[in-house]
Order: sequence, then structure tokens, then C-alpha cells
Amino acid sequence: MKNYFRGSYCGLAMVLTMTIILSSCITDESSLDQPLDPNTNLERATDYPEAFSLENLRMDSETNKMLADLRAATAKYHRIEVAMENGYVLPEGSGCVSTPSGGMGYHYVNFAALDGEYDPTMPEALLYEMDKNGQMKLVGVEFVIVADAWDAENVMTPYFGIQEFDKAFPPAPLPFRNYQLHVWVWKHNPNGIFINFNPNVSCE
Repeated sequence: MKNYFRGSYCGLAMVLTMTIILSSCITDESSLDQPLDPNTNLERATDYPEAFSLENLRMDSETNKMLADLRAATAKYHRIEVAMENGYVLPEGSGCVSTPSGGMGYHYVNFAALDGEYDPTMPEALLYEMDKNGQMKLVGVEFVIVADAWDAENVMTPYFGIQEFDKAFPPAPLPFRNYQLHVWVWKHNPNGIFINFNPNVSCE
């Protein structure tokens, strides 16, 4: 079970909410300076190729098992009402994140889970795409770990199997230093399962 830092990090949830609210005036076609865009001030932490697709790369058994466990843990969130019952909410004023290179969709965030702990079966955000009928479809997840809290207890940056997390720095995409990783476990990303933007995800 995660150990929630309900003290000093409660304020981070509020700051994150305000950051996302400010993005409401930015269109889906805007450039890479919108909130939750991990390509802004982002240091790619891995030396592995960008084409890191589960479908065309023979991964190691540990990573494959972790992906299977993550799917099993998040399958219930195909029903968005279950995700909301479990604390995932769409921050007020936030919208669908998209760039010309691909989309991320809507970020439903569990603010209580924004801390320095890492559970590979409990992502801090769920990624949804709206279908033509207005229904939210689960397409992926995002892990976000508060770096200062993580570094106080760990020497290395977090990994998902052999995939190292990205390092993100303030002021964007989030107002605090963090480690983050997108994992497209529910919709194929032709550029790779751990690549930030998915050309198969649309905000239209």
C-alpha cells in the first residue's frame, strides 16, 4: 500500500490543479508549452531507442510481466466511474492534451497519490480518449513521482522494468521536480509503448 505524504505534498496537488487550469485557454493544437506536456524542460533519461514498442520489440521477461500486472490492475478503470470512485478526477479547467506529433488525451489524476512512492501497478494518472459518442475510453497511464521525496530514500531514478523514467523540471510541465513515465497499455503507440505522445490518440 502506498505511503501518502499528506503533509507537505498536499500543497502540490493544489499547485498542479492551478497549473492545469491555466492550460484551459490553450487549444489542443498548441505547442509544447502546455501543462502535463512532458516534452517541455524534459531530460530523456534512457539510452534505449525511441522505437520502444511492445509489438515490435522483444522485451525482457521482467518488463513484460510488469506490463501484464499493470493491465490487470487497471482493467477496472475502463469504467470511468470506477476510476472516479478510486480517487481519479479530471482537474477543473483541464482538457485534452494534443500536439501535431500525437496526443495524450485527458488526464484523470489521483492527487492523493502524488508523492515520493512508486507502485508499478498504481499510476498517478489515467489517460482517456473521448470516442465519437462522447464516451471516455482508457488508453494509457502516467506515473508521476515527486523527485525530492524519492531522492531522499533512493539513489537511482525509478524504472519500469528496463525502462528508466523521464526527469522533468519546473516550471513546466509541473511546478515541482518529478520523475514521470507514460505507458500505453491500452492503445497501441506505433512509436513505442513508453513514448510520451501517441499518434493514435486524438482530441478531435
